[in-house]
Amino acid sequence: MLSQFKDRKLQLSRINQLMAVIGVVFLIMLGRLWYLQIAQGQSLLEQSEANRIKLLRTRAPRGAILDCKGRVLATSRPQFVVMAIPDELSANSEALHTLCGILQLQPEELQDIFKTSKVRPSSPVRVAVNVPMEIVARIGELRMRLPGVSVELDQIRFYPDGPAVAHIMGKLGEIGREELDRAQAAAKDYRPGDYVGKTGLEEQYEELLRGTDGGKQIEVNAFGSVVRILGEKESVPGKTLKLSIDRDLQVAGLRALGNQKGAVIAIDPQTGAVLAMVSAPAYNPNVFVKKVKIADWRAINSDPGNPQQNRCVGNSYPPGSTFKPIHAIAGLINGQCDFTLACPGSRKVGRRSFRCWRTHGRGINFNRAIAESCDVWFYELGFRLGVDKIAKTAREFGIGSKTGIDLPDERMGFMPDTAWKHRVYQERWYKGETPSVSIGQGAVLASPLQMALAISGIANGGRIYRPHLLAEAYQSTNLKAILKEMHPELKSTVNARPEDFERVRQAMRLAVTQGTGRGCNIPDVTVCGKTGSAENSGIAHAWFVCFAPMDNPKIAVVCIVEHGAHGAKVAAPVCRALLDVYFGKKKVNQIGVGKVSVSGD
Repeated sequence: MLSQFKDRKLQLSRINQLMAVIGVVFLIMLGRLWYLQIAQGQSLLEQSEANRIKLLRTRAPRGAILDCKGRVLATSRPQFVVMAIPDELSANSEALHTLCGILQLQPEELQDIFKTSKVRPSSPVRVAVNVPMEIVARIGELRMRLPGVSVELDQIRFYPDGPAVAHIMGKLGEIGREELDRAQAAAKDYRPGDYVGKTGLEEQYEELLRGTDGGKQIEVNAFGSVVRILGEKESVPGKTLKLSIDRDLQVAGLRALGNQKGAVIAIDPQTGAVLAMVSAPAYNPNVFVKKVKIADWRAINSDPGNPQQNRCVGNSYPPGSTFKPIHAIAGLINGQCDFTLACPGSRKVGRRSFRCWRTHGRGINFNRAIAESCDVWFYELGFRLGVDKIAKTAREFGIGSKTGIDLPDERMGFMPDTAWKHRVYQERWYKGETPSVSIGQGAVLASPLQMALAISGIANGGRIYRPHLLAEAYQSTNLKAILKEMHPELKSTVNARPEDFERVRQAMRLAVTQGTGRGCNIPDVTVCGKTGSAENSGIAHAWFVCFAPMDNPKIAVVCIVEHGAHGAKVAAPVCRALLDVYFGKKKVNQIGVGKVSVSGD
């Protein structure tokens, strides 16, 4: 009996313990339910809605870019893009290998893409672009095994003429972390993986070219299948830009430069509109519209020719003898050009002797000095003027200041004078420094674009216009809805008489018909030009500047060939190629690299 009582008591004790455990568990469950439904209810509801409702983003096409005749220089094409979140995929070895198998990538290659990405590890990264439908379907079939992986409909940039427009268009690149933070702080609709303009017009007019993304809001079930479409928003393409660039001149410039390193630029002297801007060697901008392969990037980045460098605006060089027309205007302004001398091939200043490129002999006057590019005559003019008067006129032509062109990263150039020498070196200007400046050497530096503006100023009577590439911007594809239109903007005026400019133009005409610029003498076209060679640490750079027609100039062309030695032989033919195409003497496909057997600097 006592034994039964003890057993009964033990059973009751165990029952009470079990009830206590059940009570504790119930209280825990009740607390958990309160926490999930009351404390965290709103947050979890939002997460549930986010998992149930998804936005399928449709990226807007970037705006098209057209040449002055409406021909396409840049456009966008639809494509499928594979996106992956590094954190989710790296933590799931099976998913990583599955995706690599679909994309035919090695895991190391995929990890390299993640490492080189400039977005946060928790944000999606573009890992494959322009993928075929077979891959899209395969990823859709295996979506449950590929967490963090998605496929989006995107737009890929395309440049039909590739390298010919590389330095004008610039390049696209994936938005960086800092760029994304700045964009989001400014309430701009940029997201990780977006491509933005990094250089050139793509950067300059990013706000216009970028469109407004659209998409579909869908409801999915637990298996990721679409239940219904809740809403849809059409994407809006970016604005269409029409440039002053003539596609034929652009292609002709690249063909004429060939394998030479240099630049050629053509502008309208009456408006400042840029008709062509070519830098060589060039690169293919289509490489940058998608994820750049490491091998492609290394090939471009390690090229000793620096193909990404826009030599038209980003480099400055001594202008050499192409500076002489500017110097001549300074001489005419100050009444110092009416003299004749003999050129023995050099001019001695103190113990130093300054050479001329040849011995010109007796009777060198204003016209012959420009036409035959006599250094000795300009040395004498420099002594008569002094460096400050030369510098004053050169600055009126824009030498030593930015042009204000609608491109980023423009180089300024430089024009020395006595004040600069004293400020920087605490020294006075010595007479022996003037001869170098007189022929565009020494500390004088100018970009090809600055020289194009200067030579345009001589062509049009001293008006220096701000250069521009954009002609008009339109509302998307509606070419009648003009949003922005460029008009000629006078930047500065050269303080010289009309007869001074006319005198220089006549001398430059003689340079083409009888002097060092004969390689650019085109039948029925009154070309005025000037050759030049600019000394540097190696072989001299070759220059040629020109404009035509003489009486009513419509085009000014400037070319520099790095280490080309003589502008008369290698730079003049490049300018002639553009003039031949502009005046209808040749078709673009007839243009090639040319040299002429003309002696000159």
